[in-house]
Amino acid sequence: MPGAELIGHEELAEIQRLFDARHVNLYRYGPGNFTARELEARFAEVMGVRYAHAVSSGTAAIHCALAAAGVGPGDEVIITAWTFIAPVEAISALGAVPVPVEIDETYHLDPQEVERAVTGRTKAVVAVPMWAPPRMDELAEVCRRHELVLIEDAAQALGASYKGRKLGTIGRVGSFSFDAGKTLHTGEGGMVITDDRDMYDRVAEFSDHGHMHLEGLPRGKDPRRARGLNYRMSELTAAVGLAQLGRMDMILERSRQHKRQLKDRIAHLEELSFRVFSDEDGAQGDTLIFAVENREAALRFEQDLLERGIGTKILPEAFEWHFAGAWEHLLPCYDRYRGKDLKRLWPKTLGLLERTICLNIPVLMSEEDIEKTAEAIMYATSRISR
Repeated sequence: MPGAELIGHEELAEIQRLFDARHVNLYRYGPGNFTARELEARFAEVMGVRYAHAVSSGTAAIHCALAAAGVGPGDEVIITAWTFIAPVEAISALGAVPVPVEIDETYHLDPQEVERAVTGRTKAVVAVPMWAPPRMDELAEVCRRHELVLIEDAAQALGASYKGRKLGTIGRVGSFSFDAGKTLHTGEGGMVITDDRDMYDRVAEFSDHGHMHLEGLPRGKDPRRARGLNYRMSELTAAVGLAQLGRMDMILERSRQHKRQLKDRIAHLEELSFRVFSDEDGAQGDTLIFAVENREAALRFEQDLLERGIGTKILPEAFEWHFAGAWEHLLPCYDRYRGKDLKRLWPKTLGLLERTICLNIPVLMSEEDIEKTAEAIMYATSRISR
């Protein structure tokens, strides 16, 4: 997993720099604080935005983004039926109604399905780029026409772009994750970015119990205008993030190179249907996705890969955490889903995901690793036709 593969001396040096400083406070607001603010400034510069706010996790980041957008009780929020459950949990935690819709052949929100799902109660659309860009122009146009807030939960897609624009910068606000499966790894952590000053202020307030952070006032006298939670990023986490951020370009370059090499090696396999892209050059590069004939073939394919030491990534192995039709512990609390067979509500998404294989593309992948993976894929493919 990209950044997690590279934890080492650079991270330790940043932690040492933190502890060598005077009056260190290990959460982001306090005397001596500098690493979280330095990470925010450098991240904003890398992403080309005015504001970045560091938080404790990717889940915290999307929760803050939704809260800052004004999402609240009774609002409907449109989201993809294929995503990790975190943004849906955040929508639910704010009292809003998650409205998953079908994906298209890019494995992202289908803009036509988004259009059909809009009602008078719709507040926002959450685009979740799964390692590559959705059809962002069309999604942005739907949001513009209906006066909806476009939020990019780009947790899985730091470094990816769409037509030259970095994902996370196209909507009004974007969020990212720094856990072990993401481009950058800080143990846990996340970031929210925006060019909107009011949005930034509301994100910062929500992440810190509602504190408005007014200059010249001691923290204990700081006012608040809305409720919040404790989603602060610690100085220790930020120190690791500073070292990781310096490696981002290298991580993306190597991931993309390794993916191209592997994909070229297996491109002749007619039994594999490779993912369609809205902008393949902008894809992050750390994941290769293709579909096989059916669910049975996908499960057999996964087993054949595992027997040769090659694991899958999310599909098929974590399918139920990433498909709305499996969230029977969450969605039935809403009237619109109660008593329904959830899997039947998103048949196109289910049909595609059930036969899909996702493979991780390591940063430290050697030529031998690429060849081993290609040979394992070719073997598993040969077993499909038997």
